[in-house]
Amino acid sequence: MNDLIAAAWPAPPQVRAFVTTRLGGVSNAPYEHNNLALHVGDDAKLVQRNRLLLAQLMPDCSATQWLQQVHGTAVHSIANARDCLCGDGLHTGKTGLACAVLTADCLPVLLTDQAGSEVAVVHAGWRGLAAGIVGRAVQKFRAPAQEMLAWLGPAISQPHFEVGEEVVQQLQASIGGAQVDAAPFAMPSHADEGKALVDLYQVARCQLHSLNITAVFGGNFCTFADSERFYSYRREEVTGRMASVIYMR
Repeated sequence: MNDLIAAAWPAPPQVRAFVTTRLGGVSNAPYEHNNLALHVGDDAKLVQRNRLLLAQLMPDCSATQWLQQVHGTAVHSIANARDCLCGDGLHTGKTGLACAVLTADCLPVLLTDQAGSEVAVVHAGWRGLAAGIVGRAVQKFRAPAQEMLAWLGPAISQPHFEVGEEVVQQLQASIGGAQVDAAPFAMPSHADEGKALVDLYQVARCQLHSLNITAVFGGNFCTFADSERFYSYRREEVTGRMASVIYMR
């Protein structure tokens, strides 16, 4: 049985949102066990079996849209599943159509409106956050931002995400003066002078608040530290990917 982490947010009951873990699939080392990505070197037949197992856990969903992710800002609005769709975000108003992104340290951001009439998910690494992919996804919604909810799925946490000053500067520019609380999104690294530890969750919260989305939930995971449940590219490099999925029933 695949181990799913349900989004902990007050979304309408017809909206289902969750993230998979590395538990419960059929992939072999170093992708054990529930790798859902075809681009990381795993046996494609085993990945397809994992995707089939996932589909069996969504009997109220007719299809799942997967992406060829490129760390960009393209967010596609879809009404049916298609092959070879390139981008890093999906939005739909169609019932029974699941939107999925793959991550292994990057931040998945899941969105819906209070009525549960639209959903979206984005793959937001630091490049995507800096380039504004969250705002691109929000713009796809008909509902005003004040009526939207966001859930931040598992990502690498601040103590384990060391970056250079150029990354900090780009992320700072993306949030401007927005601040959710007193916690800084970047702190000096004690291990490497000139480096910083960045909180992707805090960056996303600041961006969402600047877009007038204040109902923001999640952000209490660490893919790097929790090796039992999560894949982590920084920890293992050659590894699998979890899926963050959202759809309307």
